Amino acid sequence: MSKSSHRQSPGNKTVNSPISEDGNLASEKSRRSPSGERGQRRRNLILDTAADLLADGGPEAINTNVLAEQAGISVGSVYQYFSNKEAILTALGERYIQQLGSNTVAALQQDVSGLDFATMIDRVIDPMIAFERKHPAFRHLNAGQSEEGTLAQATQRIDREILATIYDLLLRVCPDMKPIEGWQIARMMKALYKGMSYLIQQEKEIVKDGGDIDGMITDMKRMMADYLENHLG
Repeated sequence: MSKSSHRQSPGNKTVNSPISEDGNLASEKSRRSPSGERGQRRRNLILDTAADLLADGGPEAINTNVLAEQAGISVGSVYQYFSNKEAILTALGERYIQQLGSNTVAALQQDVSGLDFATMIDRVIDPMIAFERKHPAFRHLNAGQSEEGTLAQATQRIDREILATIYDLLLRVCPDMKPIEGWQIARMMKALYKGMSYLIQQEKEIVKDGGDIDGMITDMKRMMADYLENHLG
């Protein structure tokens, strides 16, 4: 059976990409769309500054006056592009969600033919972990969304896409795998990665307590490799 005939989520619902045809997620628009390169740079500056504040102090740290001061621009300039704090957080979250989706799917689509399970896990997981460590502000946005919010819906779409891409990777490793078994293994791999993501979110606390987070991640990667060896080896 071909890969395309397998790649449906349970319930026969086809998994759609989280990115729309124009490359953007559906969202509440900012007050003003950036016009030209200068406008885009100003908007990016606002979002980059908001990300720094968010990473250091959580959503409570996002204040338009503080943000403007940190960015070296006027408060009026902030309001030209974003109507309020929520609009800034939404735009920032969508940027991370797009980057996360692209990063994760790209990692899962690597050529892993001929690799042992441990090496395959390293090749796939390491870029995903690097992304989460590079963008510490994302965890605040991802953790704070309601189940019906715009960002929550976008995150759910990416989760479905990631699950389907893991399934495709497993099919490349084991083409004769039964669909029900493939989805079960894919869900297990995704759950184990979620555990790593949780550890990364707690990295500061773990290190402060004297823990070895890299060792913990290595242990979880070993769990992944052992599970695949037991079921697909």
